[in-house]
Order: sequence, then structure tokens, then C-alpha cells
Amino acid sequence: MTSHPLLASHLMALVTFSVLTSAVFATLLRDDPRSRLRFGLLAFAAFVASAVVVGWLMYPFPS
Repeated sequence: MTSHPLLASHLMALVTFSVLTSAVFATLLRDDPRSRLRFGLLAFAAFVASAVVVGWLMYPFPS
């Protein structure tokens, strides 16, 4: 159980992680603001989409 109710949802934890990680990667890997924004949005979408797809593929397996 988490201390903050907003992070109790796995989806919100995923989105929070994706936003922060994408922002750091974009800042470190790109030079101009336009390419930083584009890279950050693409990285965010890739993080969220890949996690949802992997979760969906693992759904039929028993826990």
C-alpha cells in the first residue's frame, strides 16, 4: 500500500514514471527544444504502449 492515494493505481504509477523518464531522456539526448519535445512525446508513448501491450499479453497467464 502506498502512502499517496494517487499512486495507488498502477496506471498512474506508469504514467508518472513515463513522464519523468521521458523528460530526462529528452533533455539529455536532444539539443534543440523542438526535437526534445518530439523525442519526449515519442518516448512517453513508447513507454505506455509497450507496458500496456506486455500487460495485455501476460493477462491470460495465471498469477
